[in-house]
Amino acid sequence: MLAQRDSWREFNERSVEGARNNLGNLLPIEDYNKVKSLIESTSKVNKKYLLHGDTGVHNFVFHESTLAGVIDPSPMVGPVIYDFTYAFCSSPDDLNLETLFATFELLNHEPMEKSRLIEEVILQLYCRIGICVKVHPHDLKDYLKAWDYWKALIP
Repeated sequence: MLAQRDSWREFNERSVEGARNNLGNLLPIEDYNKVKSLIESTSKVNKKYLLHGDTGVHNFVFHESTLAGVIDPSPMVGPVIYDFTYAFCSSPDDLNLETLFATFELLNHEPMEKSRLIEEVILQLYCRIGICVKVHPHDLKDYLKAWDYWKALIP
């Protein structure tokens, strides 16, 4: 069943607040404020699509090195960039600009400024770290290292 939201902005606000609650004092309040300041720009959506909603690497099924399917959907309506950044941030491995830009080029997408793409990743990564605290604590150290890299890119 699709969760009803008034807007994509509301979804982003709830996601950031949920992450903040999970994070407690793990990250400084300044990081929360920086991420919160990105909500307005990342909430501007031209087109919405039916999304998978949980494109974590653990949900990708491969057969003979070829993607065979994506399991365990959490259907939602939103911009394609959400599923992309969710997948990108779902593992602490290779969370860098080089990997981001290379994989984004493979996505059949509408044009997006690199600065906007970076903002989308920063917001998603903050939310992912909030999930990581509860669900994947063994990855936390690597995510915090990635967070230091990405938060330095916030203007």
